[in-house]
Amino acid sequence: MITLDVWKNSKGLIDSYEVSGHAGYAEEGQDIICSAVSAITQTPIYGLTNHLNLQPDIKIDRDKGLLRVVLKEEPNDLTEAILESMLLSMESVARQCPKYVRIHQHRR
Repeated sequence: MITLDVWKNSKGLIDSYEVSGHAGYAEEGQDIICSAVSAITQTPIYGLTNHLNLQPDIKIDRDKGLLRVVLKEEPNDLTEAILESMLLSMESVARQCPKYVRIHQHRR
C-alpha cells in the first residue's frame, strides 16, 4: 500500500508531504499505480525548484519507496498551487485505487 501524508500549517497551506510504500499492484517495473504516484509526487519538486527557485528539503529512499519534501520557506499562494495540484491528483488515484493508495492530511 502507498500512503501519502500531507501536513498543512495553521493557515491551511501545505508545507510538507511524504509518500511511502509500494502499491503491490504488479511486479516492480510493471506497476502502473506506483508509476502514477511517482510521477504525481515528484512533479511538484520541479515546480518548486525550477519555477519558484526554492530549495525544499528532499529525502528519497528508493528501497523503502519513500519521498519526503519539506518546504524551508513559509508556504504561499504559489507553493500552494503546486502542492494542492499534487494532492488533487493523488486524491483521484486514491478514489480509483483505494486498495493501493491512502491519503492522510494533518494540521500543525
